[in-house]
Order: sequence, then C-alpha cells, then structure tokens
Amino acid sequence: MRRIKIGILGCGQIAQIMHLPYLSASDEFCVYALCDVSAELMRYVGEEYGVPEERQYTDFNKMLENTDVEAVFICSKEHFTPVIAAAKARKHIFVEKPFGFSLAQAEEMVRVADENHVKLMVGYMKVYDTGFEFARKKVKEMKNISLVRVHDFGGSFSYTRDVFDIKKGCDVDPAFFSKGKDENNQMMLDGIGEENKDLLPAYSLLLGVSSHDSVLLRHMFGNDAEVLFTSVHNGSFVSSIIRFGDVECIFESGLVMKRAIWDENFSVYSDDVNLRIDFPWPYLKNAPSTVHVSENYKDSTMPSETVISTSFSESYRNEIHHFYDCIICDKEPVTSGRDAINDLRLMRDIIAAARR
Repeated sequence: MRRIKIGILGCGQIAQIMHLPYLSASDEFCVYALCDVSAELMRYVGEEYGVPEERQYTDFNKMLENTDVEAVFICSKEHFTPVIAAAKARKHIFVEKPFGFSLAQAEEMVRVADENHVKLMVGYMKVYDTGFEFARKKVKEMKNISLVRVHDFGGSFSYTRDVFDIKKGCDVDPAFFSKGKDENNQMMLDGIGEENKDLLPAYSLLLGVSSHDSVLLRHMFGNDAEVLFTSVHNGSFVSSIIRFGDVECIFESGLVMKRAIWDENFSVYSDDVNLRIDFPWPYLKNAPSTVHVSENYKDSTMPSETVISTSFSESYRNEIHHFYDCIICDKEPVTSGRDAINDLRLMRDIIAAARR
C-alpha cells in the first residue's frame, strides 16, 4: 500500500485528539510535515510524531513548496486562504468545517480545486458514522414520514483538557488571535450582510456545531431545502422549520456555555416507525451512536423498542480511509467541497428567514 505524505496545517485540539493519531497509525498516510503559528507547539507535536524540525513550518506557503507533500489536512481557524493556496500548489485537500465563511468562498474553493484537478474533502465525520449509515437505510424504507426533528445543543468543552493531554504553545502574541477573530467575523458578515450583524453569533453557530446536522439532513433527504421559518433567541439559539420536498423538519441548535453538556439527536417519525439517533460527545473515541427504532412487534399492535449500537468504528478514522480511497482511486469524496456548498446555501437561507 502506497503511503501518502501529509502536511498538517494547525496543530491544535482537533489535530492532536483525532487526526494526528489516526493518520500516524494508518498504513495509508505518513505525517510528513507540520505547520502552525506556534513553533513551540510544533516542537511538541513534531517530537511525538517523528516530524523533524526541517519539516516544521510557521509559513504554510513554505510547506506547500515542499514537493514531497502530496496532500494537506487544514485544521486552522480560517480555511479559505489555505484551501486556495493548497489547490494552486496541486495538493489534495482535507479541510475541517466550516467550509468557508460564506457561499461565495465555498464556490471559489470548489472552482480552484476543480481547475487544478485536486481532491477537496470536507471533514463532516458524522456522515461516515456507522449509526447514521444504518439509520439512513432504515429511513429510506419508511413510508409517510410526518416529521423530522434535529436537536443539537453543545456546551462548554472546558473538560477536554481533563480527558486529553493537549499540548499548547505560549509563543504567539494574543493580539494575533484577536486580529484573526476580527477578520473571520468580517468574512462571516460578508456572507450574511452587514444588516444582519446582530445575527452573527447565530450564523457562527450554524457554521460550527450545527453544520454536522445540516449535512446529515441533506444526506438523508436531499439538497432541495426550503426554509419556512427561523427564530433566533439570545443570539446563539436557533430554531428553524425546513421543508425537504414532502418532509418537514424542526431544526434546533444552541450553545449552553455555562454547562459541560452534549445533547444531540436526530429523530424521524412516520405512521409505522419512529427512529432516533443519539450521538455521543464527538471527542469520545469509539463510542457508538445508538439508533432507537420504535415499531409494532411483527403482525401485532404491541409496541417494540429496539436499541442498536451498530459498531465501535470511529467515524474520524472512517473518513480518513475514505479520503485515501478518493485520492488513490480518483473518486469524488462523499463530503466533497461541491457537496458542502449546499450547507452554506442552507445556512444563508436560515439566517435570511430570521428577517422575514
């Protein structure tokens, strides 16, 4: 099996907890180069994964000049600029969500990737969750779906450092991060319009936590989505009614930052079957998503409740295998950039519906 040399941009939390361990343990990839604004952090990570100092970069463009690097994992805060640079350097790209801060950015990233004939995959790992795969097949068999409900409330991730030994660099001026946050906020405002400035926290929520569920909705019911209603409460709580053809969905998402919670489930109701997927805290490795199926027992009116844990397979690991397969076999990723454009379009429409 040919191992693909990977460069990692952004050596922070998601890279340390998920991507670096699975990439380095695979027979498919070699963690070849690192890039981060913190040289101190790179030294920690480089020592752990055997990446020498000469392949540690604080300038992403310098890393792209390394002809041995075949693909990049983009785990930084801002994704548009590095995706464009990597595509022009003819590197295959795995980019974490959000896929840009606006629909215009998403469309431009896809255009440049296509123009340079590179794979562009977005890290929507829950699409590769075996529980979701099982549920999607079950939903395809359901008749007369009356309602879909998506519920996603996230909380403080402060306890993450109690669970994982996350390295952190202290050699970067805090003003750098403050400036980057302001620039990202401006790019988000460019996506929804200055007149919607008060909805910026809601849009940020949709691009972040909520995007994992919007992509599941689309992969379950298609891309033809009509947003009928949106309510935004206290800035970071969003409720929408979205219609996918004949299927109506209540979509609710929010952040409860004073509590360490993760409350995410996806329910589908029909005449004969009710189905619910419960998703665990996303950093809890190998914890299965559980699928609850409620239906009548055989040829009776007696209710039957089945709880299915499909697999302990880790969705982050599954998506890495898929990325490799797409590169080697010249396939379009399931969560391609072109597919992710539809999420940005849906987010835009959810925000627009809040102003009706």
